[in-house]
Amino acid sequence: MQTRYQLLSCCALLLSLTACTQVPQWTLFYYPEQDKVSEGELAPYIAGYYEQVEQCLAKGAGMARLSQSGQGAYQCGYQCKEGEAGSIQCDRFEQPTR
Repeated sequence: MQTRYQLLSCCALLLSLTACTQVPQWTLFYYPEQDKVSEGELAPYIAGYYEQVEQCLAKGAGMARLSQSGQGAYQCGYQCKEGEAGSIQCDRFEQPTR
């Protein structure tokens, strides 16, 4: 009985550690007071990290809706990493369909 309890405890510990180490796949870039996404540097516009694109797009839409001006553009970048000279490079981008 004690061995079974130890095994279950060990499994629970491993599962909790795995859940804590998941890396967000999507980065939200939010451009306040703008109607469309800006070209150029991305780092100043990082507004969050998400596991799923749907979560990322929903957060961007909510931020735009709640802004004082009612404006705000956003996009979500997949697998973004810091490149040379501090620039942000993403494998691809998703934007809301209008």
